[in-house]
Amino acid sequence: MNKYKFLLAGLLMLVSGVSLRAQTIYICKGQTFHAYPVGAIESITFDEDGRTDSMVVASSGDVHSFACSSIDSITPNRPEIEAGKAAVNKLYANESFSDNFGEFTCETVKGLPWITDFNTAKGTGYVDGNVTTSESYLISPAYDLSTAAKATLTFKYILRYVRAGASNRVLITCDYTGDPSTTQWTDITGTLTEGSSWYTFYDYSRQIPSRFIGESHVVIALCFACQGNSATWEVKNLQLTLDASADGQQGGGGGSDEEDKENLNRNNVSSSVNKEVWRLEFPHIKGDDDNLVITHSTATYGITYSLEWDCTKKSQRWTCYEFHDGLPNNKVGRCGSWDDDPNIPSSYRTHSEQWSGTAFSRGHMCMSNDRQSSVEQNKQTFYISNAHPQYQNHNGGLWQTLENKVNSWGNDASFRDTLYVVKAGTIDNEDQILQYTSTGLLVPKYFYMAVLCVKNGQYKAVGFWTEHTNASITKANPRDYAVSIKQLEELTGIDFFCNLPDEIEQTVEASYTNKDWGF
Repeated sequence: MNKYKFLLAGLLMLVSGVSLRAQTIYICKGQTFHAYPVGAIESITFDEDGRTDSMVVASSGDVHSFACSSIDSITPNRPEIEAGKAAVNKLYANESFSDNFGEFTCETVKGLPWITDFNTAKGTGYVDGNVTTSESYLISPAYDLSTAAKATLTFKYILRYVRAGASNRVLITCDYTGDPSTTQWTDITGTLTEGSSWYTFYDYSRQIPSRFIGESHVVIALCFACQGNSATWEVKNLQLTLDASADGQQGGGGGSDEEDKENLNRNNVSSSVNKEVWRLEFPHIKGDDDNLVITHSTATYGITYSLEWDCTKKSQRWTCYEFHDGLPNNKVGRCGSWDDDPNIPSSYRTHSEQWSGTAFSRGHMCMSNDRQSSVEQNKQTFYISNAHPQYQNHNGGLWQTLENKVNSWGNDASFRDTLYVVKAGTIDNEDQILQYTSTGLLVPKYFYMAVLCVKNGQYKAVGFWTEHTNASITKANPRDYAVSIKQLEELTGIDFFCNLPDEIEQTVEASYTNKDWGF
């Protein structure tokens, strides 16, 4: 039994009422504290599969998983909170931007930086009649929202001369890398109103999404970016207000009405054991007892890929992953041999030997060439859960042509800031299953890809749909297999890119153009 299991025994005594003095339990990871009111804790358990040492806390309907190796301490109090420094109706940020950025810092990826002008923070790529391709961020300090039930961001702004290629965004993260271009941001911009006067300011107000409540290193950013055209954005009187007493709870609470309205079909992070399901590459998960959502990652390069595994059919529903500048192509080569996925319980796994003697090859979903940053990262692409049975003529022909096209987009920083990819074969509907092998493998009848690209705040999306046959197609043109994401959703029944704000999702999924994708 390790030290965390000894701590667990003490915590369970607190929760069961043996000690009534503790009202809140704090799990500390570095400088990050996660707060759990004792009365709201439903269970505290450890992973029992014998492979990973993790602690799972169920509280107020949410489930949170912690790797024990990352936990520094578990305590029923935080001295600074007990001393009365908790954030109750506290104004955490209060920046006028009248003559400086205050506690915010300017990080410019390229082109022109934010400046202070006309008693505001001003972001623009337009100066003296010329436009400079730019991308610049105003970055907040890290805010501790671990004791807040709700938090609201407000500011006043003027936005003018918005043209194609210009974007102005409000972003948030609890995993700031120190480099805004490699950080996984969540876009909370909503709708900004373009004005017609330099004297009329509009009010921005947005409740911080619930998944950031309870985190202690929350960073907010204002980003302007432009290419051939620019827009000018002036911001003043920015405030972040925390309300620790809202709803009478700490560290919890659901999303706001506004948040629900703007993204009705997003994944529910609080109901999923996997807390990465908010990311843009994730389709809508089934979230039932028959399906597991699994993420593989490395300490150096973060997430390698994620997948949803159907435990009944012993097959994956999809694999999803990203390309961005934080995942360099170091050309490490093929470093793995096919192996069982250690994150799937043994009774639900498929095994590499089940392919032997069949007519099918092991077809990568996140392909080896897409993960060339490190040996460890590449080896993870060879988990058998990342494969579907494919005719080799399909796997090495048509499918590979489409894979290479996606790979070329993903490794081209001039094409994308981030490329989000979903790949799989069809398994949900019986009429979209080709067969089951004598060794128990499900063989999809169709294969698909869904691709979302964001560049300078502008989104576009396209899908691919192929029939799984043994025909040799060696000179395929990707445009002949391209479909809109809306069409792909109708074909598969899967809701792709559900975590996008609904307005953006509906627009980018409705159609695509050959020109946008170089077809």
